[in-house]
Amino acid sequence: MIDTLRSGRMGGADNIMGTVRRAMLTALLVVLVAFAPPAAGEQSPTGSAASNVPGGLLPLNFVVTLRLVNQFLPEIVQLASTGKNSTAVGNPQATRAVIYANDDKIKLVTITVDRYGSASDAAAAYQEALAKSKAAPGFGPISIQLNVGEQAFAGTSSQGDETHLGLGALDGELIVGATLASFDATPDNLISLIGLARAEDAAANAAADR
Repeated sequence: MIDTLRSGRMGGADNIMGTVRRAMLTALLVVLVAFAPPAAGEQSPTGSAASNVPGGLLPLNFVVTLRLVNQFLPEIVQLASTGKNSTAVGNPQATRAVIYANDDKIKLVTITVDRYGSASDAAAAYQEALAKSKAAPGFGPISIQLNVGEQAFAGTSSQGDETHLGLGALDGELIVGATLASFDATPDNLISLIGLARAEDAAANAAADR
């Protein structure tokens, strides 16, 4: 992929499209639904797919900063995209998805937060996503104490030689998520994922004045 990026305009376009596709796979796991390849023409969270998501766009202070993500995962050094969370479940009032990346955009970290009109609406959306995740082929839950929000669920999924680790949590009227793409499913990376999700939950609650 690095050679393709350096080969010229067409190679660069191919690399960008590959990053968009992988970013969408990452975002799907964030809401606890095992990912599948995006449909033709599907865009990153800043594109047309996100425009169909109910509700508005949450301010950026609902999401942890690149600097904080880098503290957990030093290889993550840039913002790849941001916008509405195109994979939000139910009818959120507003959402935000941010995708951070390493230098060559092979390793991706996706952070999402969805805010609902009530805690019951958020709980219903969380249960729907959780049920879909458990029923999806290729998704494996991670049995470990998470201590994120009121309820939380983590798992892994793979496509080809890529592995994604994802965690989603319900906290009042908020659903937050964090996913690592192209990171090995090691104990250290799982610890980083959990720490990042806890930091995101705290940031979202602070922004929501909870």
